[in-house]
Amino acid sequence: MEQKLIQSTPIFFKKLIILLTLVRRDYAMQFAGSVLGGIWLVLQGSVLIGLYIFIAGGIGLIRTNSTPDYIPYILSGLLFWIPIAEMIQRSTTILTDNRSLIKRSGLGADLFLWIPVIQMFFHFTILSIPVMGYLFWMGKPGLTSLLILPWIGITALVFFPFLIYLSRSNVLLKDISPVVRLFLQLGFWSLPLVYIQPAHWLDIIQYHPLFFFLEVFRFLLFPDSPVHTPYYIPLFFTLGMGLFYKLLNLRFKEIILDHL
Repeated sequence: MEQKLIQSTPIFFKKLIILLTLVRRDYAMQFAGSVLGGIWLVLQGSVLIGLYIFIAGGIGLIRTNSTPDYIPYILSGLLFWIPIAEMIQRSTTILTDNRSLIKRSGLGADLFLWIPVIQMFFHFTILSIPVMGYLFWMGKPGLTSLLILPWIGITALVFFPFLIYLSRSNVLLKDISPVVRLFLQLGFWSLPLVYIQPAHWLDIIQYHPLFFFLEVFRFLLFPDSPVHTPYYIPLFFTLGMGLFYKLLNLRFKEIILDHL
C-alpha cells in the first residue's frame, strides 16, 4: 500500500521529498560531532548581528541626524545579507562535498544545486524571528513586510545561474572557494548594510548586483525607505543572468559531470 502511494505521488513532490532529505543530510554532515548542533545557526547569526550593531553604533558609523534609528537599519541590512552570503558560500562546495553520493545515487547533480537555496530560506526564517520581533516592537515594519520572504526568494532565483556556475567551477578549480570568501567580504563592505552610503557613491553603487534587491528589501520593511536604482538596471541584469544560464548548460554541464 505504501509503495503504491509513493509510486502515485507526482514527480514534483517526489523530488521535493528527496531534496528535503538531502538538506537534512547536509545539515547532519555540517554539525556532525557538534554538541549544540543546529543551534549554531541561531547563535552565529545572532552574535554576528549583535557585533555589527555594537561596532557601528559605538564608533558612530551610522548614527547620523538623518538616520537616528540605526539599529533597524543595520538589522534590515544583515537580515538580507547573511542568508544570501551563506547561500553563495555553500553553493560553491555543494557538488564537491557530495561527489560520491551523486555518483552512487544516480539523482544527478542538478538536484543538489537546490540544497543551498532551501537552506537559505530556512536560515532566513530563523534569523527573521528575533529581527522582525524587535522591529515590530519598535513599530517599524508596515504590511509590506509580509513580502520580504517572497522577495528574498526572487533574489535567490535571479542569482541561481551564478550559483550553478560557482558550484560547477569548484569541481575543476579548488581555488574558487577562497576566492568566493574574499569577494563576499568585498560585497559586504561595498553594500550599505551597516553604514549610510555617501550621496556621491550612488551613481556607482547602483550597479552593484545586489544593491537593487537590498533597496527593495528595505522598502518592503520600511515603506519610507527610498529606492534609487533605475528599473532598467535590474531588468538588464536579470535578463543577462537568464542568458548566462542558457549558455552555461550548452557544454559546461557535460564537462563537470565528467569530472565528478
